[in-house]
Amino acid sequence: MCKIERMAAGLIKSVILCFDNSELSMTASDAAVRLAVSLNLSVTGIHAFNASMHEGAFRIMEPTLPVQYQKEEILKKQRDAHNTLINVGMERISISYLKPCEELFSTAGVSYKSKIKEGKNFIAINEMIRENEDDATLVVLGASGFNHREPGFIGSVCMRVIRTTDADYLVVKRAVNFDSPNIVVCLDGSETSISALKMAKETAETFDAQLHLLYVFDTALHRDVFARLKDSLIEGDGFTFNTKEQEKAHDDFIDVGLEKVGVMIIDRAEKEALNGNQAGIMSAGWGLVGDRLRLKPVIKQVLSGHIYKSICDYAAKVSAELIFIGRTGRHYIEGVDIGSVAENVIRYAPCSVFVSRAKEHKGWVM
Repeated sequence: MCKIERMAAGLIKSVILCFDNSELSMTASDAAVRLAVSLNLSVTGIHAFNASMHEGAFRIMEPTLPVQYQKEEILKKQRDAHNTLINVGMERISISYLKPCEELFSTAGVSYKSKIKEGKNFIAINEMIRENEDDATLVVLGASGFNHREPGFIGSVCMRVIRTTDADYLVVKRAVNFDSPNIVVCLDGSETSISALKMAKETAETFDAQLHLLYVFDTALHRDVFARLKDSLIEGDGFTFNTKEQEKAHDDFIDVGLEKVGVMIIDRAEKEALNGNQAGIMSAGWGLVGDRLRLKPVIKQVLSGHIYKSICDYAAKVSAELIFIGRTGRHYIEGVDIGSVAENVIRYAPCSVFVSRAKEHKGWVM
């Protein structure tokens, strides 16, 4: 089976491209083209326009009109004319926005269609995503629109769409180089992280990428919690924590234990999602970044540090083009829209981020 036939039967079947004519949406379009051509995917370009926002702005400005326009019958006539102009005009502008996409994908030989909808931007976009009949759809969108971008800034539409619709997302933060890229996969023992790894595997097989399987544990958090517990409860209630040696033994136990958990999680994820060393994927072994970082198809890393920051720092260190992460983590409970680590990785990652949904949300899975 050739690559395109195999990928057409894969986890991604189609792409929805959110387009607003901003610089990052142009960059997202380039990424969508490369994915669509390489994976034999169809693409739907979508754009939302909010005519009612402009209608409201016009009503607010009415008191500033000259006195001869302040009669109610004249104002009503002006409102009707303005509303018609805005609705028709913005619809035509939206169609024109998507024309470059139509030309781009047509030139690349990709099956493409455009879709527009009026309404509050993120609500209309969510409705168009949910109207899609194919669950195996990747939503590609820029991390922000026309706003000035600073580290940590994510556009409100981007974040609201991700929060309110459970889908697979590629959040484009800069141009993606798909030629043998480094891909970091964040693993934590949850079902969504396994889904992220499966998606990353397909991407790696298609683009000859190096997979970095990463687990991060935060010993500082555990030590801080223990220290506060020791000071406020144990010693305060007459209990004693005898020696510095005992405290060191506790800390060492936590460090070693959490590291072993990370090894176990990555090994299990590799076995489940990668099927051992299938399709030429080989394990390069274990080691900290500075010790065992070898450019092999799969590199497994367990690191200690603040979780989202360690992920972003590692991605920067290996010049990753993509980070794959589950929408929710192992502490998932009903009502959580997106995990805190996933959100902060989206915000602070030095590269584009693939956010994976799961058909069934589960937290800790071992």
